[in-house]
Amino acid sequence: MGESSESKPKRANSMEFKATPAKEPPLKSGRKDEQAKASTTPSRELSKSGKRARPQPMEVDDATPAGPSAPKVDTAIKPVSKTPTTAKAQPPNLLLPSFTGTYKLKENPSILKQIAQFLLRTQQPPAKHVYLTKDLPKVKKAIAIGVHGLFPANYLRPMIGQPTGTSIKFANHCAEAIRRWADSHGCEDCEIEKVALEGEGKIGERVENLWKLLLNWIDLIRNADLIIIACHSQGVPVSIMLLAKLIELGVVTSARVGVCAMAGVSLGPFPDYRSSMGMLMGSAAELWAFADPQSEVSQRLEASMKVVLSHGARITFIGSIDDQLVPLESAIYAPAHHPYIFRAVFIDGRIHAPDFIAHLVGFALKLRNLGVSDHGLIRELSTPLAGSLYSGEGHSRLYDEPQVYDLAVAHPLETTDVGGPGAGTAAVPPCEIRHRNLTGSGAGSGGNGLSNPNPYHLPWIMRGLLEEDFVKTELSAETAELVRQFDDWKPVTKALKDVKYRLEAVRSKL
Repeated sequence: MGESSESKPKRANSMEFKATPAKEPPLKSGRKDEQAKASTTPSRELSKSGKRARPQPMEVDDATPAGPSAPKVDTAIKPVSKTPTTAKAQPPNLLLPSFTGTYKLKENPSILKQIAQFLLRTQQPPAKHVYLTKDLPKVKKAIAIGVHGLFPANYLRPMIGQPTGTSIKFANHCAEAIRRWADSHGCEDCEIEKVALEGEGKIGERVENLWKLLLNWIDLIRNADLIIIACHSQGVPVSIMLLAKLIELGVVTSARVGVCAMAGVSLGPFPDYRSSMGMLMGSAAELWAFADPQSEVSQRLEASMKVVLSHGARITFIGSIDDQLVPLESAIYAPAHHPYIFRAVFIDGRIHAPDFIAHLVGFALKLRNLGVSDHGLIRELSTPLAGSLYSGEGHSRLYDEPQVYDLAVAHPLETTDVGGPGAGTAAVPPCEIRHRNLTGSGAGSGGNGLSNPNPYHLPWIMRGLLEEDFVKTELSAETAELVRQFDDWKPVTKALKDVKYRLEAVRSKL
């Protein structure tokens, strides 16, 4: 016991004497072997006492500054190598249906058919849709006009922020799409002017104010070969009314005209938001009046639509599949029927997979573009497809997609006229706007019937759509693909699960 008790202080004294000379060799840059032994022996024995363990991390830090530098470089490289793989894995955005997949080149009638038509003097039925043209025009002067949507109320701007210059963004995107088309079709010398129209207020006020601004570019509009108007939300009816005014006053004559209508409020926002969004009243309260066909703004929009389409302008209605503010039926202006209207749906690849419901919507819009009724399918799917009002971005996400503007540019430039070349506006059929008969919370109460849909309508609508002769003869392959996607479809939300349950009734018909 005595020897063992006396050995500890002896070792402690020897350690203290060995530790002091261990610090001297670094100053004299002496032997490395003795320095290593001195550093290892204290580290083992000083761990027993807490007071002598303090110099150890100092020696480790001094001895290992170069060691961790190599692993730091490795850890910095690993996240960089992962980012490109995640970016490549994201699915692309979709715009359904495709333009070339919907319209085909028009086939010339045979000589016998032409003789029979001449002898019998049979009148051709009005065309239900346009065709792709072989003779593309040469565009030398083009103008891209951007019209923004609704601005937030003045008292909301300190919380939400000032409105951004979306009109300039629309004009820039539109001009870039025109440049892409011109460069790829031998019109490299095309001059493109950009016009951004900004001004808030109600629809009537905006039309008057933007018309005064538009007078500064009247000469450019008169001399342009191509006029494309890109508009969003509330700006869609405003732009159509402005274009109708340009046509009625003779400013637009022979130019090709296209309207890129993105998420337009042609039938108003979702009716359920009218009571819950009271803070946005003012210019926003007017938007729900579009749900009433007898309201002043609805009547004015219908009259402007007829003027624009009778002139030969092409309107491209594009809605987002998960719009949180505007139903898809309103974005594509479903009641309007005319060959010069093309409808499409935007699907963000980052959020939504190209599943059954996306292709079903694209299938229904393709039928509408070809002049075939969808039996109200888009109307029934508008409510289940609604995005989240708090976290959704579908209403504003589509106007940053280049495909949207490319489609709006190709529509007036690559399609034939309804009456054939040189037929003039007399051969263009009038625009028909057929509003659905509403009951309950219908037009009289300011709703559009979307708040209380009948769950039994969807199976009958799908059955009627599949019974169309055009679907049976021309789209049998696409119908078979829909069947396969329906079997693989696994909806997540309660509303879409209910849609699948109701469509199970027509599964055998599919």
